Amino acid sequence: MNIQVRHISTFLNQWAPPSTKLDYDNVGLLVGDPNQQVSRILTCLDITLDVVDEAIANNCDLIVAHHPLIFKSIDSINPTNEQGKIIFKLIKNDIGLIAAHTNLDAALDGVSFVLAKELGLENLKFLDNSYNISRKIVLTTSHSESDSVLKLLNYYSAEEAHYYKVEGKKDHQFTYEAIIDEHHVADLEKELEKNGLLHHGSFQVMDVASPSKNVGMGVVGFYRDKGLTQQQFLNTVAEALDVKAVRFSGSVDRIKKVAVCGGAGVSLTGNAIGEGAQAFVTADIKYHDYFTDTENFLLVDVGHYESEVPVVAALQQELTEAFEELEVLETEVITNPMQVYLPDAKQNPQE
Repeated sequence: MNIQVRHISTFLNQWAPPSTKLDYDNVGLLVGDPNQQVSRILTCLDITLDVVDEAIANNCDLIVAHHPLIFKSIDSINPTNEQGKIIFKLIKNDIGLIAAHTNLDAALDGVSFVLAKELGLENLKFLDNSYNISRKIVLTTSHSESDSVLKLLNYYSAEEAHYYKVEGKKDHQFTYEAIIDEHHVADLEKELEKNGLLHHGSFQVMDVASPSKNVGMGVVGFYRDKGLTQQQFLNTVAEALDVKAVRFSGSVDRIKKVAVCGGAGVSLTGNAIGEGAQAFVTADIKYHDYFTDTENFLLVDVGHYESEVPVVAALQQELTEAFEELEVLETEVITNPMQVYLPDAKQNPQE
């Protein structure tokens, strides 16, 4: 199969629909030709010159990153600043760039799910799934091959799909009902029309009150049995994410239920407390946000890079499984700009 950049985009869009991104964000194909052939991909968290050089050295045609290189409109592209140098080098070497950012944060099995699994949590669910994107679709058609219709609905991640025969109709009409996410509606309608299912029928879309099960922010999960002590938990976090220091506030006897949010997720602290979590792991917590005024609760800051970098391996794995013909590499470049200095008391004794 001749795999092109647009095929990778389609796969990522199905996993993390662009319509679920936050308003300020910029996701999708940011640099490159959607029809360019792809044989090798590099996944990363951040786009830096070192990452681009790594892609060039490994003959990669495409980079899939979590953080977008381009947020705002660009007046010019030339190698006179860091962003310009990166874009210039990508174009010059025919390397495409796709970003999956807050849409991947909001996706099922996205950034926060990957973080939760790194910490060994089980029975995962969204911490906040208040996205109002669920829609009820009602298809009335004379098409009687129910298996093919239900298969099509299933392809677009429909839930609660069912059908019944419309009594009293001479042409033996059938009605199919299902719940699907808003971003699938237009594509589903096009496919229904393509297959002739709308020729002698109708297609209705209605809002529903229930939230989507496929989109949300943050994750909550559990440890088995009695859970962990505070020290065991902090050790688990530090070892799992390979961090030298963990900032936290609060105190707790045992931790069984934990909420997480990759990146800057302190705004979900209330959700974590409301869910009854004994700990909330996120990043970029400001000083005053550490004052939670909540007993038996731990607020933990592991660092932005540390909380999100596990998704790089997840992107590599998902793309490898989806496109067996391609070679997908995980970057070896550490792009974290923050460093931690730990003074050595033996080498620098106090006088």
